[in-house]
Amino acid sequence: MSERKLGLVDCVGLGINGIIGSGIFLLPARVFAASGGFSWASWFAIGSVCLLVGLCFGEAAGRTDRNGGPYVYTRDAFGNLASVAVGWMSLASVLLGYGAVARGLGRNLSFLIPALGAPAAQMALAIAVVLVLGALNHRGVKPGAIASDFFSGAKLLPIVFFVAVGLFFVDWTRLSIPPPGGISNLSALKVGGLAALFACTGFEYVPVPAGETDNPRRNVPLALLGSLFGATLLYALVQVVFIGTHPNPAGADKPLAEAAAAFGGVWAGRALTIGAVISSFGFCTGVALVAPRYLAVLGEDAAFPRALARVHPRYGTPTVSIAITAAVTIGLVLFADFDRLSDLSNAAVFAQYVPTCLAVLVLRRKHRERSGFVLPFGPLIPLLATAGCLLFLNGISRADVTFSVATLAVGLGAHFAYRVLRSPA
Repeated sequence: MSERKLGLVDCVGLGINGIIGSGIFLLPARVFAASGGFSWASWFAIGSVCLLVGLCFGEAAGRTDRNGGPYVYTRDAFGNLASVAVGWMSLASVLLGYGAVARGLGRNLSFLIPALGAPAAQMALAIAVVLVLGALNHRGVKPGAIASDFFSGAKLLPIVFFVAVGLFFVDWTRLSIPPPGGISNLSALKVGGLAALFACTGFEYVPVPAGETDNPRRNVPLALLGSLFGATLLYALVQVVFIGTHPNPAGADKPLAEAAAAFGGVWAGRALTIGAVISSFGFCTGVALVAPRYLAVLGEDAAFPRALARVHPRYGTPTVSIAITAAVTIGLVLFADFDRLSDLSNAAVFAQYVPTCLAVLVLRRKHRERSGFVLPFGPLIPLLATAGCLLFLNGISRADVTFSVATLAVGLGAHFAYRVLRSPA
């Protein structure tokens, strides 16, 4: 295997880091507030939809060796304009998620360092993280992948500890707390699942650097599905422990750290805080590796200036795209906090999920040769995945949808302006 290529372990690390970030440390309270004691099942609801989508990503990834993920699948299936829209919104979703977790890093760490509870301090820390990771990824894909691998393993330890120890202290009667507002359990699954969505996204990062991955037709689907299934199961157990041990689960600010302190003492809360910091930083290492590849492939295909695809002569990395994505992420952490950025990321993420699911059906007809991974049951799984996405998309707020539409309009406007400027007179 070439030294610069990503292996299966690297892909698994990228998947774990993409899915498990600060979301599971900060979102359980929002999920509980949305669906009550039944909120543990909300993780399975949204996780099941993401798993169906992940299966579609797995097959689509098996049909290409290029960087770009959903952008490449949509380009092959539906043409250039659709792929530019999907590639742009994929980039937007990734950067919004990056900014959200970078801001959430300080919020988690404020359990140990109260001064980081101030927004200005959280912004300063987030900017420092983005700059450091941008410099690291400038030096090559492998250093970024090694950092991702390390943090993907380290972040699991405190979460597993939280579940393994916390289950002995759970007050199981709390799981019968009804959803708020007298809504049905089915409605609670939908509302709670939408609140949990941000913590389940990120699996789509795995196929983005496929062009820099060894044997991508095998490694990408295996890493994608394995990391997603494991994370969903772990999240549901985390929610059970949180509900059953936190003194005020609906009002928690740092849910896991506070719950751990409640059943294990201050030292346990500190341990979970350290775990949250490791997890958040691990997520950032993975996204810092992936985000520039979205932008670079848009330049490579001349959807935007080709300078975006320019690689460093020594390190082989898209240095221009790395610098731009770092600058935009810094702008986002100055724009909003974790909660707002994660909501906006949720609204944008469906712009890559739905087209990828539908692209599988088209690619099967266009390329009848078998890929490395082919879904069973004909069109059933892509159609179910699409229906699940539309179900949860229906619950997104109007303000978040408006922001996504405006973001898409900016991207397409920039694309057409570039096409006009570069065309002959």
